[in-house]
Amino acid sequence: MQWLLVFFYSALVCFCMSRMKFFKTSDIKIKWWCGIFLFKVLVGILYGYIHSLSYSGADTFYSFKQGIRVYNTFPNFGFTTYFKLVFLPCHYPSYSGIERWTHNSIPYGDESYYLIIRFHALVALISGCYYNVHVVFYNILSFAGCVFLYRAFKDELKEKSILLLSALIFIPSVVFWTSGIHKDGLSLLGIGMLFYSLKQNEEFLFSKIFLVLISIILLYIVRSYILLILIPLIAVYLIFRNKKKNLLIYYSISFFVFFFIVLLVSSVVGGISPVDKIVWWKNAFASLTVSENSIPLPQLHPDAISFMQLIPHAFVHSFLQPFIWNAKNGYQIFIGLQDWLLFFSLIFLIIYSVIKRKVFPHLFYLSIGYTISVYILLGMIVPNLGALSRYKSSGTFFLALAVISLIPTGLIKKVFKH
Repeated sequence: MQWLLVFFYSALVCFCMSRMKFFKTSDIKIKWWCGIFLFKVLVGILYGYIHSLSYSGADTFYSFKQGIRVYNTFPNFGFTTYFKLVFLPCHYPSYSGIERWTHNSIPYGDESYYLIIRFHALVALISGCYYNVHVVFYNILSFAGCVFLYRAFKDELKEKSILLLSALIFIPSVVFWTSGIHKDGLSLLGIGMLFYSLKQNEEFLFSKIFLVLISIILLYIVRSYILLILIPLIAVYLIFRNKKKNLLIYYSISFFVFFFIVLLVSSVVGGISPVDKIVWWKNAFASLTVSENSIPLPQLHPDAISFMQLIPHAFVHSFLQPFIWNAKNGYQIFIGLQDWLLFFSLIFLIIYSVIKRKVFPHLFYLSIGYTISVYILLGMIVPNLGALSRYKSSGTFFLALAVISLIPTGLIKKVFKH
């Protein structure tokens, strides 16, 4: 029954795509969009299978089981209980009548993680409570993020737009981590909606505002640090989009001014500052069980000197670890080769562009600014290479986007001409 439902819902999604103008006007044939969606579904099923064998299900199956547990309150305890658990904000003290669930194993109170549980509890209404059917529905969201990103940047890249699509579906750590049921596919959706909506024409003002609000709310819940990183980058990207000179200065100044304001407001308002939160996350990751994929990180203290000292180490940890000659297993070799290929391709193209006196486009600064910010932040706090690869998957995509933005257009024409 499970595979019958997987086939039915997958076919239904493909049929709906064939009837939607959004896909018909994307310059990509419907059959290719369907193929990409089905590929992501297959990767998502593989993701679940690997985790079921090697990690006792890990977070992806734990959230699924908790979502089914919430769903079961509907037939057993009525719609009111189900509604409170699925649709109302999760905070303590919990709402009357749901204490037995919120205080017993459901990770209630963490809105970010609980969002995945809400997803499972909703999909369970029509999924038969089969994990792989949930994979299909999850990849509708993740796939939508890919389409939004393609539609957002394809005109800017012109002949290189096919490379943009390839980056979303063929870079291993991007497609793997965003196809499995976790928050990373939702991050991709939020980023995609945000960029697509901001580049919409004024005639679509209502849909533009709606998508912006939804994307901001989604990113705030799922990965708030992504939203903080994107704000100054998008501001420069939109305000100075007609400028071609001094872009590095514009991006750098806006970035540092924005984060200075964030730190200043945090110190004035009180509560937990971004710096304290980063240190807290660093200590939380350090307390987890060490595995062969873990690389020890230096101690981090809540002061500017400690952060500055750790930046070079975080840069190497995120961009170059694991070193190929020190890889301890096949996974490390695979991820290492991918990251090294992207990193040194970028370095080569930067040098090439400088020698040829080519202008670095807005998209390059936007992409590399996002990548460096995400990589350094995560490189400071995440010692496990597997977790690091998952958390930085959106940064890996933008790293590829920076590479694509520098590839000579003439080279692409020659390749596809032959």
